Amino acid sequence: MVSSKIIHRYVLREILASTILCTFILTIILLYGNLSKHDEDLFRALSVSPLIFLELISLMLPFALSLGLPFGFSLGVIFCVGRWSADREVLAMQSLGMRRASWTNPILISSLVVSLIGIFASLHWSPIARGAFEHRIREIAWHDFQNWIDSGREIGFKIDQKEGKNLIGGLDTGLHEKLEKASLLIGHGDTNEWRNVRILLWGKDRDLLAIMHAKRSTVVKDREAGAIELFLYDVDYESFEKRNEKGSQKSNFVSFQKWKKPMKFIIDSPSIEKDIKRLPLLAFLKKINDSSLDEKSYIRGLNHFNKYASIGCSPISLCPLLIFVAIRRGRRETYANLFIGVLICLLYFTLGTGLGEVIGAHGYGWWLSNLFAIFTGFFVLK
Repeated sequence: MVSSKIIHRYVLREILASTILCTFILTIILLYGNLSKHDEDLFRALSVSPLIFLELISLMLPFALSLGLPFGFSLGVIFCVGRWSADREVLAMQSLGMRRASWTNPILISSLVVSLIGIFASLHWSPIARGAFEHRIREIAWHDFQNWIDSGREIGFKIDQKEGKNLIGGLDTGLHEKLEKASLLIGHGDTNEWRNVRILLWGKDRDLLAIMHAKRSTVVKDREAGAIELFLYDVDYESFEKRNEKGSQKSNFVSFQKWKKPMKFIIDSPSIEKDIKRLPLLAFLKKINDSSLDEKSYIRGLNHFNKYASIGCSPISLCPLLIFVAIRRGRRETYANLFIGVLICLLYFTLGTGLGEVIGAHGYGWWLSNLFAIFTGFFVLK
């Protein structure tokens, strides 16, 4: 009994140490990959306050950890068991009359605990943290935008015809199709009204297409949508058109008491969108119960939660297979065992992605990869 407890403590200590190391490395890699998608937002936060910058990084950590922990545990298992097999420790335990289950059961129980933590991180902690991240980014964007207005700096907006995020209303179709960017400069502004608003409209190769100057503009702010709408009054409008290839231009100048359509600009970063993926699982289920989701959001939510719940369960699904492979193919070299573990995790992820695409958009295919892994693992392990 005493020797069995010693073996259990040894197994758990080794697995825990390897899991922490592998999880730390994977989480750092995943965190860097996610932060690189928001580099502009992070630099903006750093210019406001280093503490806000660190806060944003901490809010991205749960998502990276929700993927790093399951696969970090898998790599830890194959690393430890592979080394035990290569060092003949597994053979030594068998020669002492210990059944395989006596030292594999602690690993299987650990995989269950890690799976529960992974599911919680994927379905609850991560969505809440990502929602808080986007909320902070939105606050920083508005704060930065107000600073630009107060300092009289020019603000650029990319005009995307397909996305329709920044709209310059009231232009002729020909001119609107050439637009690529708009520049906004405010002479003086308060909460709901701006004075001396100048808008420059740019085409390809920084060609100036038109200039608009409004003595007064009413501002409607929608913080939830991250947008502003400008209603322009006492507008002077001048457009430019090339006459020939040499670059000579013809200009047209007109004045309006009121511009006929509003200008809409998105203040938030383009990466920030309200999405069903930012809801924790319980909130998603509540929306299903209230019948407040449209079909598209319902399918996207199912696909998201099935995918990440199955990945959260990957430690318990892959553990038997990893133990078998590590016993049979374990090597003394650390890199060899880690390479085998990475290969198995990649095959699992590729199989889940493929089955998810084949089965449909609801994400049920990911569970088939889990079932395949766990039944194969227990079969070969027995």
